[in-house]
Amino acid sequence: MPTLALAYFVFATTTVSEFMAAMGRMRIPDWIAIPLSVLFRFFPTLGQEARAINAAMRMRNITPISRGASYVENCLVPLMSCAVSIGEDLSAAALARGLGAPWPRTNTGSVGFALVDAVVIAVSLAATAALALSLAFPEAIAW
Repeated sequence: MPTLALAYFVFATTTVSEFMAAMGRMRIPDWIAIPLSVLFRFFPTLGQEARAINAAMRMRNITPISRGASYVENCLVPLMSCAVSIGEDLSAAALARGLGAPWPRTNTGSVGFALVDAVVIAVSLAATAALALSLAFPEAIAW
């Protein structure tokens, strides 16, 4: 659950340009950074498509109860088709913006590591260590 919460927070608060600037600053290779940046657009767009498919199914009174197992097929086939189309569109848009260009990209935003970031990382590490210790030594915790 904490990983999903962190992923949601990152997707909700970070723009693609900020993400690419941070990846460049950390010297992450483009073969890692570019696919991850495409994911920033892919998952929200796929979610919108899934909601649209669900609304279309409801409009036609197609429910899991009325269709049973074929309901999954009725939802997944259009969703997979949309996923392929979204991936192709996002790849074309990334290339049109010069994402794979050999020269370095410029960014207008500032990317940095502040005290708040260090505190969040420290608290997360402490919580992870406490969880690991509680799982390793359950008898040591006296409630």
